[in-house]
Amino acid sequence: MANDAQAAPGGLYHFVWRWHFIAGLFVAPFVLILAATGALYLYKDEIESAVYAELVRVQPSPSPIAVSAQEAAALAAYPGARVTRYTAPIAPDRAAEFSLRTEDGRSLTVFVDPGAGEVQGSIENGARLSNVLSGLHGELLAGRWGDLIVEFAGCWAFVLLVTGVFLWWPRKERRVGVAVPKLKAKGRGLWRELHAVPSAWNAPIIAFLILTGLPWSGFWGENLARLGTIEAVAPALAPTPNFVAAPNAPAHAEHNHTHNPERHHAALGDNPEAADLPWSMRQARPPLGGGAAHVDLDQLVALAEARAMTGAVFRVIYPSEPGGVFTLSYAPDAAQGQRTVHVDPADGAVLQDVGWDQYSPLGKAVEFGVETHVGRQFGEANRWLMLASCVLLIATVMFGVAMWWMRRPKGALGIPPAREGYRPAWPILAIAVALGALFPLVGASMALIAALEWGAARLRSRRAAAQA
Repeated sequence: MANDAQAAPGGLYHFVWRWHFIAGLFVAPFVLILAATGALYLYKDEIESAVYAELVRVQPSPSPIAVSAQEAAALAAYPGARVTRYTAPIAPDRAAEFSLRTEDGRSLTVFVDPGAGEVQGSIENGARLSNVLSGLHGELLAGRWGDLIVEFAGCWAFVLLVTGVFLWWPRKERRVGVAVPKLKAKGRGLWRELHAVPSAWNAPIIAFLILTGLPWSGFWGENLARLGTIEAVAPALAPTPNFVAAPNAPAHAEHNHTHNPERHHAALGDNPEAADLPWSMRQARPPLGGGAAHVDLDQLVALAEARAMTGAVFRVIYPSEPGGVFTLSYAPDAAQGQRTVHVDPADGAVLQDVGWDQYSPLGKAVEFGVETHVGRQFGEANRWLMLASCVLLIATVMFGVAMWWMRRPKGALGIPPAREGYRPAWPILAIAVALGALFPLVGASMALIAALEWGAARLRSRRAAAQA
């Protein structure tokens, strides 16, 4: 985001610019992937409605058949399969969705017309467009390692923002080149203006997107969740049951004598379908169920309707193992309406009902941030703002890449060399330490880079002394 190298203190400016360059060189490809997939994911329902029209679109029916009959139709199409999740239609002209695990281990979503009770087709869950976009956005379709790479890139992107804002920060009483780009500039200077100024406009939103996305990451997010298990801070975070400790579910006296700690500690997180739960419930230990299922889907849907869990995204997540429970998940656009209800499959008793009022301040902050992140919390204006931010981010990254390409030496990366003898002042070091503490993966990589550079400088010094 540099805009006036001459106006800044030479050593400090060069030091910050160098780290900005290093961060940008690594982060740029991943930022482009995250921005593009994030922009598309904002409109996943509309995109899937067009791409999978023959599967997801139905004629609205004033009297749909029983949900259990829809379930039976899905199972009849795949004998021997078991249902893992039911997703209610999100609109009158949309199909009901049943996630199945087939006998040969495939994971499918089967689309059923609620009015006719007919199966319209199925998609392998791994190949479904929304899942591909989500997988690319969250883990580059590379599992745990991809998750860590995305987190690493996201944390370094935050460093990129901090250093970029410093380089852009106005050092003269002027408007052009600070609030608006100098469009009369030529060559690399124009690319610099188009990179720096719009990036500064976008920086607060991108910082928000990074921080609200990190709770879902593999290292940073898991350690944030573990805060709830630390005795010194748990009281401030309770009663949100989003941690590895068991939630404070009301006792179900009928089943107290069958309590089995190993079964009780089978996390919902072990069930892939639980990935759609709110962050505040993803790692929660569900209550213990009473045994074999005697409750059908019609009863579960009726229970949800009685608790006003309709009119938005509603799912029923099935038990993944003996002793498990049904989980009713209600996810309206606004985080304040979220509900997660655990139901005993033996008799339909509600074992736990967790909503916004039960979330801790941390849980509320994360859920509010996530819903804003995905463009739902404040309606269509929220989605448009996130889309504009993604598009602007793609453009400014490309401008930065163009600027680098024009200035780099042929056959080299063109990383600015460290200035011999320069030592950053303690406030700069304090900021670096703070960023390293907030983002441990960044801190570790900063320390590694600094150690390598120190070693290289020592080696150069010894060679120079030997040649003297």
